[in-house]
Amino acid sequence: MLKQDLTALRRVTTRRVWTAAAVENAHHRVWAATGPWLGLARSRRDHTDSPADQARWDAWISALTPPERSGTRSYADVCVLAGRARNMLRALRRTLPPCPSVGSVAAEIERRIQSGGLPPGVLADRVSLAKDLRVPGEHVDLALADLAACGLVEVSAGGWAVVTSMAPGSGHHPGAHGRQAVTAGGAGAGAA
Repeated sequence: MLKQDLTALRRVTTRRVWTAAAVENAHHRVWAATGPWLGLARSRRDHTDSPADQARWDAWISALTPPERSGTRSYADVCVLAGRARNMLRALRRTLPPCPSVGSVAAEIERRIQSGGLPPGVLADRVSLAKDLRVPGEHVDLALADLAACGLVEVSAGGWAVVTSMAPGSGHHPGAHGRQAVTAGGAGAGAA
């Protein structure tokens, strides 16, 4: 069913002539394809342990929930909506099989940083991490975003993530959801 809805979304923007009625019809086709999946998307949002992942699901749910009032829509709006719909359905498809949560991916990357497996200054290779952890690349991206929020990595505009060193003498740095990152020296919260 999910695969069929993804296929249906590919055909939404293939028209050559876009009248106002065709644009309206395309919006309804996108909402019809994604409507049955919004409940599962909400469940994924509610059960994620990652702020970045939650924001991603929120954005998709908000964009793909039909508005109460219809307004003027354009072909560009249809293309953006269909793209968001495809992205959400692909994310749902990738998370249907048993897959570690984004928070557990962040915790594992944090563990590698704390143990010295990813020392300060090193590039956190998204592809290698995804392969090692057997998770989708977007889980690694979201985990790195969470770790950037707590100062363990620095993510550039181009998507590269570099492990940062902790401020001297800080001992630890609070992370997302109360995690504490350990300095390169190995002393962290809870350690005496």
